[in-house]
Amino acid sequence: MDFQQSSWNDFFNACLRNRLSPEKFQTLVNAFQFKNSAPPGRQLIRMLLNEGRKSGLEDPRVPLFASELLDMKLCSAADVLASLLPPTAEDTLPDQGLPEMEGILRPSIEASILQMMTLQVGEGLLKTSEAIQAVLRSLIAWMTRYPSSRALGYLMYATLSSPLAHSAIRHPSMKETKVSFGSCLSVLIAQLSQTDLQLATGLDFLQKQYDIRDDVPGQTLELLDGVDLGALSFQESVMDNTPVNTRAGLYVYLNALLYGRPLFDDLFVIDYLNAKYKGDRATLMTDLILAAFDILGNAMYRTESTESITLLRSFLVNKLPVFLNNSAAIDFEPITVEFCISQALVRVDPAAFPSFSQMFDPLGTSSMLSDARQEFLFACALHQLIPEQSIEVLLGDVPMQSLPASGRYAKNDLVAQCSANPTKIEEFIGELENMEGNAGEIAAALLEIIHTLCNNNDTMTLRGVCNTLSRRPQALDVVMLFTQSVTLLQPLCQILDNWQEHEDQGEYQLVYDEFGSILLFIVLVKHRFNLQPHDLGVDSPNSFVLKYIKSACMNRSPDDLTEHENKLLGGWIRGLFEAEGINDELMSMCSPKEFHLLVATLFDQSLKACQAKVLALDTLRGGFEYLLEPFLLPSLAAGLVWFAHLVWETTERATNIEITIPALQSLLKPPSMSSDSSAMHAAVLFIVAKPLEDSLGYAQQQHPLRADINPLLEILKPHAHKQRYEATFHNSLEAWASTAGGGLLAAMRHTIQSLLIWSSTAPASADMTPPQYTHRQLVETVRILGAKTVMQLLLDETMAHFETGSPPDLDVALDIIVTMISSPQHQFPLPSSSSSSALGNSDQHLIPKRQLSLRHALNTEFSQAFDLSKTNASRANMIVRLHRRVEALVGRASSEVNGVVGADADVLMHGVVHNAEGMPTADIDDVLVEADNQLAHEFLAGGGGAAAFLGV
Repeated sequence: MDFQQSSWNDFFNACLRNRLSPEKFQTLVNAFQFKNSAPPGRQLIRMLLNEGRKSGLEDPRVPLFASELLDMKLCSAADVLASLLPPTAEDTLPDQGLPEMEGILRPSIEASILQMMTLQVGEGLLKTSEAIQAVLRSLIAWMTRYPSSRALGYLMYATLSSPLAHSAIRHPSMKETKVSFGSCLSVLIAQLSQTDLQLATGLDFLQKQYDIRDDVPGQTLELLDGVDLGALSFQESVMDNTPVNTRAGLYVYLNALLYGRPLFDDLFVIDYLNAKYKGDRATLMTDLILAAFDILGNAMYRTESTESITLLRSFLVNKLPVFLNNSAAIDFEPITVEFCISQALVRVDPAAFPSFSQMFDPLGTSSMLSDARQEFLFACALHQLIPEQSIEVLLGDVPMQSLPASGRYAKNDLVAQCSANPTKIEEFIGELENMEGNAGEIAAALLEIIHTLCNNNDTMTLRGVCNTLSRRPQALDVVMLFTQSVTLLQPLCQILDNWQEHEDQGEYQLVYDEFGSILLFIVLVKHRFNLQPHDLGVDSPNSFVLKYIKSACMNRSPDDLTEHENKLLGGWIRGLFEAEGINDELMSMCSPKEFHLLVATLFDQSLKACQAKVLALDTLRGGFEYLLEPFLLPSLAAGLVWFAHLVWETTERATNIEITIPALQSLLKPPSMSSDSSAMHAAVLFIVAKPLEDSLGYAQQQHPLRADINPLLEILKPHAHKQRYEATFHNSLEAWASTAGGGLLAAMRHTIQSLLIWSSTAPASADMTPPQYTHRQLVETVRILGAKTVMQLLLDETMAHFETGSPPDLDVALDIIVTMISSPQHQFPLPSSSSSSALGNSDQHLIPKRQLSLRHALNTEFSQAFDLSKTNASRANMIVRLHRRVEALVGRASSEVNGVVGADADVLMHGVVHNAEGMPTADIDDVLVEADNQLAHEFLAGGGGAAAFLGV
């Protein structure tokens, strides 16, 4: 039996790993049963679930395979329901809510399976009274554990609506079960009446029809004691008109996704846009293209950094055509896509995106974005969204470029090329910054290569990949357009956490070099995007990476070190400052992990020795320069941050400045370095520039007569302020805060009004320049003044248009305000599906608590709207309307499975999805990679190919 169980585990693992289609999965299951009898249904489903979660992520293939097992009658609906719950679920207390959504990006396995079962039960899955009775018994455990789940309510409604439900419930064998079932159902109805009155009413009707009410007198009324029926009645009475989609709304939304760390997750955006446009795909596509041009033009008008403009340009050329291609694959003909593109281009701001003839016109305009239109069109042609011959018509001019000579890249081909010739990796990384439309496939190939190198422990090649990406931060930005930080960094963190020491006595420098290069890349990515530990995918409190992040820049007293650590510290001090130098004996005793955690203490003890005259200053500087060797240089990422902390302790009378500044000079401005060291040194400076610049600026104020501080600041200046996260420059913040009439709030009000004017005028003046906008302003205003204060401002602005009695302006204002509330924000993200799955339940403490978001503030207002309606009915009505619209856009994607069961659920499956490793893939049915036909044939024949197929 154990052997058979192991065989089925291997079978499910192979099917998931090879991304089999449901039809091929069914064929292989039939063949596999001949030699390996299937275990009981409940056990079979649990094995499938366990294999689907082994990667640490939720595999979207699991619900599809579970559906096939149901169709094949290898398990029953009751088996599936029972296997989804923990073994002792019926003995546990009810939870707060069903873990139906893992973050904001995709439904969990439980969510998808409940959705799938609701659809199948509605189509007649339960064909006997016994099957219905078994499902109802399983649902008791579900209702006990999750008494407020709308998804469960939909499944319950589908089950009770089955033709045989009445006879199944009236059967004598259900007499005792009927009592507990009625009690649980009453609780479910009472809870759902607060969130979905229509569903609760339907279940209440069925409960009365089948006479399965709670038999305990007064208990139903008791359950309804906590339900505010007056509030429910008021909320249902609020009327609303059909939402209007404005140019400003999508302009704000895309800006929120791309102003800092790219947050453009395909699944989430597809879900959001489907909810917003309600099936009007042509308008959606046109508006999305136009918004991409608008935010790029806005970045130029705001004189954003070259790196920011390059990222937005890459989004337009490399990301958007891929996204449109996946969205259009089902619903659009090429001529329709071409029409949408033409409709968008005629409304693009000609001042920001002039044609070539305008550029050469002495009276015309010139722009750094003059190539953007034709780059976008050629990328669309590359992805076969439009014919190449249509480009000249759409451009209105003769194009000055052509399709890339190498054609459209394919991920598998790139991976094969790099596997055969690893030097190609650097070449393809360089092409990430090209504006040709191929960056998505390169990024996907790069992610697969990194995962493969980590799985194979090929740290030599991995070192080269990390060094290349560290030298090209803009290429890294492009990669982040197509993936999440967890997908990129988790395998790298794991390889450092599980680092095995090499036994080759002559390779210690190489070991340090490989380890340091990977570590430096992780720290650089963390710094560039301001990532938190949970964003890295680390899943253990004992993780080296976690220890490094928390304590590597803090020195420890020798008394706090172990005997072994003190021995290592003495060895490094002698190696750096005595004639023996750094030798293999020292590095064989000290692992790279131990060294990088000792660096701050090494610096501290060395400077103290110099202050005590035990070590000459020239000797100190000479020893520190040895740390600029490539295999030791990554240690400066933590060491120089320690120096920044030390400089903050400088006072007017401090004497340690006489040693600290010269020591820093030796590390920041060495007399000479190799090319490899120079590139790595630049990456280190990128990480430490901001804290060092701040502390040295303070030291300069304390010691204005010192002439050796300013040269260090000049060295750091080109590397500072390069992070891609939400921090706002002081000059922008000062400008907002000094706005007349209310400071930050007045500035925010002016921004909203300018967006409103633009959106109201844009249809009449198609090429009107977008108002200058950055989502940083909203984020900073919320951070400083709080979400409740900003929420009141947003309500005030909405009410101002309501009171003027101008429906068009009110509709525009509602769209802009709803978008601001529902847009993802860096400071208040729900954990992504990958990050929350990567962290077990015991490690949720790694996810920091965040400041109250605008959506949470609106929820608070909504909970008090009924009381407010007694004194200010119009404002209470507006709160209900805002809440209703926000939840319609993002509520389905961030609470329960609740909205997954519905008409739009299938639309999610037609967009871009992620595979088990979280890598971007294409349409779930048509493009997911299937097993090789020959291997599958051998597998069915029971030959030697089976072992290869199963990976055993």
